[in-house]
Amino acid sequence: MTGAGGEYIQAESTDRRTTFSMPQPPSLSRRPARAAARPAAPEETAPRGGDTLTDQVYQQLRAQLMTGALLPEQVLTVRGVAESQGVSLTPVREAVQRLVVEHGLEVVNGRTIRVPRLDIETYREILKIRMELECLAAKEAAPRISNDEIERLDGVMQAHLAAIQAGDAHRTLVENTEFHLSIYRASNQAILVRMIESLWLRVGPTLNLLFPQYCGSLTGHETHRVAMDALRRRDGDALGQAMRDDLTHGSRFLIRLLKP
Repeated sequence: MTGAGGEYIQAESTDRRTTFSMPQPPSLSRRPARAAARPAAPEETAPRGGDTLTDQVYQQLRAQLMTGALLPEQVLTVRGVAESQGVSLTPVREAVQRLVVEHGLEVVNGRTIRVPRLDIETYREILKIRMELECLAAKEAAPRISNDEIERLDGVMQAHLAAIQAGDAHRTLVENTEFHLSIYRASNQAILVRMIESLWLRVGPTLNLLFPQYCGSLTGHETHRVAMDALRRRDGDALGQAMRDDLTHGSRFLIRLLKP
């Protein structure tokens, strides 16, 4: 996965010796390198029928933010995004405006479009809210999710494990996002899911910091396995606890890395 300047850095897990291909974080100087948004993989962006061009650009940028394809303080240009997605400037401007309102992007000095850097206090606040909302969505999903969806999620879990073992940082985040949000969407609680997604939008770019220490240890995969067992039993309480445990494990690493 490439970063703002297209560089790669390699990091090695201390316990599993899993080498991750990680994006080079943008410079922390006053003038971070400009970068166009990386075209997302088809499965990350598939627009729904009837969406406008603005909707499609919005969904693609939103998916990139939620899965960590865009990095904290990465600078985007309207023209760069337009060229990467094959659209004119207007739908990009409109999509960016929507994401600024949702705090997924920010405009600096009235002109520079940038991915916000999450500070530790904001992350702690978001974490508290996520704990409540995501556990609630999981409990609601357990009795509603279809058998076919459970089987599909088993495949997602296996893909997540394969990505970890292959050292593919971005694919690991994509599969992790798919696993969690699919469970929450199975709750059929549209307002609740939208609130959860808005929080993932703000946290997503920072999730790259979880590599390689957390994801290389396979802790995330183990909590997903526990979640799958709970889903098969239709045990909402156990599923909610599995989601809470997953958040707790990951947050310990993030909080440590976000501390000044």
